[in-house]
Amino acid sequence: MDPQTARETLLRFRARLIDQNETLTEALGISLEEEGGDESSDQHIADVGAVTLNRQVDLTVQENVERLLNQVDRALEKIDEGTYGLCDRCGEPIEESRLQAAPEATLCLRHQKEWEQSEGA
Repeated sequence: MDPQTARETLLRFRARLIDQNETLTEALGISLEEEGGDESSDQHIADVGAVTLNRQVDLTVQENVERLLNQVDRALEKIDEGTYGLCDRCGEPIEESRLQAAPEATLCLRHQKEWEQSEGA
């Protein structure tokens, strides 16, 4: 993928991620009582559990969005540096098919798998 096309794709993706992050931040700012719709202390435990689970899911999604934003920002930096398409670990070219599927990739497939295994992802 040529750097200019990658930049345009990454900037569009970044804008969508920022919108999603703002939506999640707003949703997570709502108190449990407000989200549950009932401020009484006798709220059904299943309702509280469902609200808590939804918040945990939102937090996990937000962490993933923030991780992707960091990857997009790093890929944009690499474009500016003239190193886009090269693995951050070994310096070898990242497979073209990988860049087409994930333009934010900064690691070759081998090093991405190693990173995921070390992170427990």
